Amino acid sequence: MIDIDSIATVGITSISIWILVILGKLYLNLKANHLKKEHPNLKNRIYTANTKLYLTRLTCLLLSLILAFYSLYKVKSTEVESLKEFESADVLFVVDVSLSMNTIDVRPNRLKRFQDLALRILTSLKGNRIGIVVFAGQSFSFCPLTSDITAVSDYIQALGVEMVGAKGTDLAIALERVNKIRKKNNHISSQITVIVSDGEDHENQNLPKVTGEVMVWGIGTEEGSVIEYRDPGTGKGGYVTLDAGLSDSPMAPNLVVSKINGEKLKSLADQNNGTYHDVSFQADGAYALLDTIQTVKKQKIQMIEHFKNEDGAHPFLIAAFAFLFLERILNLFVQKIPKGIYTFFLILIFFGLGRLEAWELDPGGNSIERGVKSYHSKNYNESQKEFEKAKEYIQDDPRLLYNESASAYQLGQYKDAIGLSEKILAHPKADPDLKAKANFNLGNVYSKLGDKKKALQSYTKTLEIDPDHLSAKKNIEHLTKKKDQGQNQNQKGNESLPEPERRNQKENQKQEKSDAERILDPLSQDSILKNKKGGSIDNEKFW
Repeated sequence: MIDIDSIATVGITSISIWILVILGKLYLNLKANHLKKEHPNLKNRIYTANTKLYLTRLTCLLLSLILAFYSLYKVKSTEVESLKEFESADVLFVVDVSLSMNTIDVRPNRLKRFQDLALRILTSLKGNRIGIVVFAGQSFSFCPLTSDITAVSDYIQALGVEMVGAKGTDLAIALERVNKIRKKNNHISSQITVIVSDGEDHENQNLPKVTGEVMVWGIGTEEGSVIEYRDPGTGKGGYVTLDAGLSDSPMAPNLVVSKINGEKLKSLADQNNGTYHDVSFQADGAYALLDTIQTVKKQKIQMIEHFKNEDGAHPFLIAAFAFLFLERILNLFVQKIPKGIYTFFLILIFFGLGRLEAWELDPGGNSIERGVKSYHSKNYNESQKEFEKAKEYIQDDPRLLYNESASAYQLGQYKDAIGLSEKILAHPKADPDLKAKANFNLGNVYSKLGDKKKALQSYTKTLEIDPDHLSAKKNIEHLTKKKDQGQNQNQKGNESLPEPERRNQKENQKQEKSDAERILDPLSQDSILKNKKGGSIDNEKFW
């Protein structure tokens, strides 16, 4: 980092050099004028400037440099307070971090499923205060209520079953802590509590009621599975056994099998007049949370922001620019310019500059910029109009087609969105990245239309181009899990059918399953949830 002394040395050296150059140029100009007086025949052969005008111009340039350098020493840093008012809801996640949350019946495990789900909706929670309370045998406030979603993201990714020393599951003490937090913030009318657990070991507890809106997210399956534990430092571990040991094999006979206690979680939701959602394989609970935040009456919050205001240098910089501008004007008079040029410039300034602000140098680009802003403001009708205007100036660009398809998708114009996306895929100028986005957009449209097979095909094509497209993987996971659950329900219902009909049903389901497996063949389902960065399932990126 350059210190102020080094800057001073460079500045003084530069100014000294300029003074010597100015004196040298002034001396040459004086000598040339003297020579022209002594030899009149050289008058038209040697061009010199008026000495006074030339001296004034060089003085203006020197003053501009000195003032610019001096402004560095006049910068003052002052603390400024700004009062910001916004509407906010308080969302408090109460997360079970007991050992059973490492059960692998939900891949990669129950706790990581919550982490992935929370990170995916975190950007949609922007503007609200978010906090996290964790519990196992004990409870503590892990993340205080904050509107900084970047900090919340770090806290979510840091969750682990080893963070609470006391083993077990004491939800009662966690809910008591929630009520204490709520009591401190009783001026906030919109308080939402999201309890995340598998419901194990809650049977003998007398749970207190929680104030505000309550949602319960259950994670796990009724069949259950084994619990995997690995040391976060060394990575060594295994599967938890009944004698509190670890086994290398998930098929060992004495392993602990953890199952979700859905009935207990549902009764917890009913006790608090809340709602219960199984988020093991579907994100319905997350979407319900976002809908609740939109509908609850939000409290106006006033926040005092502190920031530094750098001031003091502006007057000197303005003076420096003024002298520099004057030097450029005087230079026009010093140079040998044809007569009448000054009159032309004056006419241009008075009659041209008045309308110069109305000229658009890039009307197509400006329309796209306005369209993008309207899209991010969720004003999709206006966004679509701006992209239509841009087409008058920008012809045959697949990126503009993508912007149009995104707006059409948000407006529910699915037929138009499909047509535009297919044009992008057939366009010779579309690069692989744009084609991946177009396929992803098609997958979203087909998913909305209920055509799961085409949606899966489009998401798979996205991954063929971009294997790291996390949102496409997550959408595939959502569709395939939902389909598997529907097939399981159909199998239970078919048990009452006659044997020949049941056999035909099974053959049809087997055929459907093989088609889905063929579509998903290039994917690794085990890796879908391992990426913790999250991401939006909708296309929101523009060129």
